[in-house]
Amino acid sequence: MNRFSHLLREFSRKKSEAKLAQQLNKSVKAPEANANGTSGYLIKEGKNAGKVLKHLKTDKNNL
Repeated sequence: MNRFSHLLREFSRKKSEAKLAQQLNKSVKAPEANANGTSGYLIKEGKNAGKVLKHLKTDKNNL
């Protein structure tokens, strides 16, 4: 009987950890891409506020 209770405890613990990890992943907000017509990420807070990172440019010749 002890073997089964151990298995059930482990299963329950792993299930609750997976649920918590999934909730944490869903609560993360992605940065705003292509805001205000830019093709990068706009930093909104900190000393680099207002800067745009990773401009994605394509040349017209390569289209």
